[in-house]
Amino acid sequence: MIKFFRKIRQNLLSENKFNKYILYAIGEITLVVIGILVAVQINAWYQKRTLKINETNTLSQLNIDLKENHKELSEMYEMIEASNVAGEKILDHLKYRNEVTDSLRYWIEEFNISNIFNNANTTYKNLENSENNIISNDSLRLRITLMYEKDFANVHKREAMFYTEHYTNYKNELLKNFKTGPVFYQWLEKATLEVNTPIDFNDLKRNETYKNAMVELYNFRLLRLHWLKSSLEDLENLIKDIEKEISKQ
Repeated sequence: MIKFFRKIRQNLLSENKFNKYILYAIGEITLVVIGILVAVQINAWYQKRTLKINETNTLSQLNIDLKENHKELSEMYEMIEASNVAGEKILDHLKYRNEVTDSLRYWIEEFNISNIFNNANTTYKNLENSENNIISNDSLRLRITLMYEKDFANVHKREAMFYTEHYTNYKNELLKNFKTGPVFYQWLEKATLEVNTPIDFNDLKRNETYKNAMVELYNFRLLRLHWLKSSLEDLENLIKDIEKEISKQ
């Protein structure tokens, strides 16, 4: 092709057709410029397409992580709620009953149960360490950041407060007033265990220190439930909006 154009130029010059040569040269330059512009456009389209694919893959993986976090926070919410219901039954039992029952032992165990939020954040960490704004939707990117840096961070903070302050106080009272032993779950109901059995039931009924520790733990769990509910609602909306963004890609 290059030889072909060169031959045309040589023929025009040899025939002294200078004006035609100028026009031809301009046309050749124009074709080269057009070719460069087309190549630039194709390259820009390819880069844009690559970024879109990368964004879609990131959003899809991020949504998987967020759904896993939603599942775990929902389970945490249900567990905390069940623990508080058990706490109410314990206090009623201590107020109105005069004997130790298997139900009381189960409620003591359930009130004592706690869990830890294992935050699925691998995709977010990769996103955070990226030099480019992979997610093009500024509003969506901000909400994702707030979910991890505010909501999930606060879940961990309240969790830490639970273990270092409120739960520790209750656990100390539990050890003072109950016999200790293996965990008392329903599949061990035929085993002869004394775990969660009060050392002195009558003394426990009058023990305001133990009851106060229970109430303190109960109230802090109510606070956790309040904030968990709010985070779960925000998380559900975020997951839906990410799915909408993916469908636009």
